[in-house]
Amino acid sequence: MKLPTLLKSLQPEEYKDFEKFLQSPFFKASEQYLKFFKVLCASHPGFDLNKTDLEHAYRRCFGAQALNDSKLYNLISGLGKQIEQFLVVQSVLNPGHNPGHSMYEQLLVKALGARNMGAYFRAQAQRFVEEVDGLQSKTVDEYLALCQMHLQVYYNPDTPKFQEDPPHLQLAASHLDLYYSLSKLRFAAEMKARERILNVSYPMPLLEAVLEYSANPELLQKNPLLEVYHQLVSLYQAGIDEQGFRLLKQLFLDEFSLMPKMDQRLLLRHLINCGVILLARDCAVESDMLTLYKRAIDADMLLDGQRITHLSFINISNLAVLCKEYDWWQEFVDRYAPFLEDNKRQPTLDLAFAGLYYQQGLLDKAQTRLTPEIFSMSSLDIHVRGLLIKIIFDRFVQSGNDYEFLLTQLSAFEKFVQSKQLTPEKKDAQLNWAKFVRRIATTKFEQVKMSEPKKASFRQKLHQLQPIISKNWLLERIDAC
Repeated sequence: MKLPTLLKSLQPEEYKDFEKFLQSPFFKASEQYLKFFKVLCASHPGFDLNKTDLEHAYRRCFGAQALNDSKLYNLISGLGKQIEQFLVVQSVLNPGHNPGHSMYEQLLVKALGARNMGAYFRAQAQRFVEEVDGLQSKTVDEYLALCQMHLQVYYNPDTPKFQEDPPHLQLAASHLDLYYSLSKLRFAAEMKARERILNVSYPMPLLEAVLEYSANPELLQKNPLLEVYHQLVSLYQAGIDEQGFRLLKQLFLDEFSLMPKMDQRLLLRHLINCGVILLARDCAVESDMLTLYKRAIDADMLLDGQRITHLSFINISNLAVLCKEYDWWQEFVDRYAPFLEDNKRQPTLDLAFAGLYYQQGLLDKAQTRLTPEIFSMSSLDIHVRGLLIKIIFDRFVQSGNDYEFLLTQLSAFEKFVQSKQLTPEKKDAQLNWAKFVRRIATTKFEQVKMSEPKKASFRQKLHQLQPIISKNWLLERIDAC
């Protein structure tokens, strides 16, 4: 049933407006809809409804004798249609539901033009153009709206076609170019990201032409959103590198407040994915990644439907620990742990605390938090197994114990990684790390204390090896051996 879903889309502060809407004769007013809605609000404020709940509400409204399947279906279907119409009307009339340019103003100008309202139409169109042109940064839809507005003025019967001033046709074309370019770059960014994840190749006709067009410095300066997407796609095209990532991150943060909410989210996700790729190559971008997550938190963008995924929680936790921001880590855990799914909360917290204790050198305390419940969560397996190997390795270096156990865990880790559906780069980064840990451990076991020439040889080989995770951790362990 779609009715419960539609009811949940309404905010509590909208209930009164919706009741007024149900009484409007313009939208098929019906006392039945209004009465049924009020009962549902009173009895089921969360709108967690099944058929039995709806039947009970129907009986309360109209009596048990009036109930039959046909009448109930018609009422449910009709009320659902009313909510759909209300949502559409709200998106047009309520500016809060439609950030950016006003859809109402745009539709009004279109209606005035269709009725050839002369000077009034032209004044309203000019006011709309000036308002949208004056925005510091425009959304994709606003470029299209400007294009359509200039076309409406140009094709109006009262617009002379034998003079160029004002150049509505030229302005419409330029805004159409911007709309197409920004849309194309947004699509290309998504496709490039999916190519890496899915190991596929997407054809992108005209992308090079769009990149060449949007590379104009004057154009980029006037259109911040275009500049960020241009730089993002260029980074994907050239290959993600540390310097390009940092330049894009800084541009994104500088222009963040000017961007639409949707693009803030999209670009933040792209930047985090780029950072994950660089981390797989063991580039030192942990602090940059943590800065991006902090911006997401400050902008109230971290939660999705009042929940945070356990993977996002662990990623942020690990970054804070690696950056040694322990006080911030504690604040983050206290604030966002309640938003984890109930059945995943404790294992996720155990892994987060295990990472913290390991970073602080508390090996026994860290291993104690690696509970069986964590290992039962397949999405956390790589994190857990990797951390366990680090704990065992450090204990082996300190006391010379657990060498055979370490080798067993490394073999199990390699088989596990081989079985996972990862991108080739991520899989190679994990396997290269495990192989290198084994080589260090074997050398340490055979020589007891590793010679300086041997350490130098390991450092040189590690420097040349790509991709590989935790390179700094490996360098520290080479020194410790």
